[in-house]
Amino acid sequence: MANIRSLPSGNWNAQVRLKGKPAQSKTFPTQALAQAWADQLEAVTKDHQTHTIYTLGMTYCETLLKGKGSYDHAIKIVNQLFAVFPQSIHDITPQLVNDFKLKRLQTVKPATCRIQLAFMSRFFRFAKRGLLIDIPNPVSDIALPKPDKSSDKVISAGELKQLLNKLSPTMALI
Repeated sequence: MANIRSLPSGNWNAQVRLKGKPAQSKTFPTQALAQAWADQLEAVTKDHQTHTIYTLGMTYCETLLKGKGSYDHAIKIVNQLFAVFPQSIHDITPQLVNDFKLKRLQTVKPATCRIQLAFMSRFFRFAKRGLLIDIPNPVSDIALPKPDKSSDKVISAGELKQLLNKLSPTMALI
């Protein structure tokens, strides 16, 4: 359980105590940051009866991505997916995932939707292999959007000269 309190310095202290685990505490400049940290820590360390995309995604990130450059980006994707799928992972069907894909493609590029679906698929594979939760992967039956064409443009000598002419003399040396 999380306990958030205001400190005399104006900072906020969050303390998380879970049965059978040592208490963890951290100080933040705002109450919102303290609450977010406490929620994240509880999602990762609690033994859940039913997992959600959030608890599964946070466990995945803390277990496999902690300390890597992709960690922060993965946390954002977990939060985006949780906003759409707040229910238990056992209640997520291929139909719900396909509806999400179709709605998402109306607002974002196919590459973004593809990344989100790929992360969701990783979460379900992690649940099956890492946490030994017997659950089918609802994303596996969904056709992912086509990846964008990669850019393979090579700058010509003329374009390079134009760029160098526009730069200041100091920058041109670099």
